[in-house]
Amino acid sequence: MSASRSRKSAGTQPPSFDFDESVLGDLDPGDDGMLDAGRLDGVAYADIAREAWELGTGATIEACRFDRLGLETWTLRGARLVESVFANANVPVVSGARSTWRDVDVRDSRFGSVELYDAAWRGIRFTRCRLGYVNLRAAELLDVAFIDCTIDEIDLMDASARRVAFDATRIATLNATGARLADVDLRGAELGSAVGIDGLRGATISALQLQLMAPALAELAGLVVED
Repeated sequence: MSASRSRKSAGTQPPSFDFDESVLGDLDPGDDGMLDAGRLDGVAYADIAREAWELGTGATIEACRFDRLGLETWTLRGARLVESVFANANVPVVSGARSTWRDVDVRDSRFGSVELYDAAWRGIRFTRCRLGYVNLRAAELLDVAFIDCTIDEIDLMDASARRVAFDATRIATLNATGARLADVDLRGAELGSAVGIDGLRGATISALQLQLMAPALAELAGLVVED
């Protein structure tokens, strides 16, 4: 049996998650002073409100919990986020190009412009989040889920994505130009429009989504449709 036929018979593979946030149950409580001092390992922060938070290249947030993080701008270019939880965050501007995220849960949060091009995500879950423009150009995504989220635009141009799912998630615009996808499940997404239809090769869509995409697919194939 060929590999392609075997994968098809197995169905679309869902994301796989190993992180259990119960390991964050006994953390030191943190405050603004500890944050400024760079205490980013094994700390529970709550009610942090400030204009900006900047992490230097190579900085690592590990085994931390953030509840009610309010920032105007968050800069984390080249930083690492590992085995951490962010809940009830409100950040209009996120600048995190070339950052690395592994085993991170984000829920009940709002983010505006999110610049994460060339980032690497593995084991990432967004639940009940409101996202504006999410720039994941040339990013590498493995085992990622968006659950009950609203996304204005997600840009996957030239990105590599494997085992990514959108469950009960509304996406106004998806840009898949030049993307390389495998086991990317769009069936749970309410998709407004898609750019770069040819980049969706490897994604799974529903029959209804196929009907909605039919005009774009016909144009891509050079078909003239007349009644």
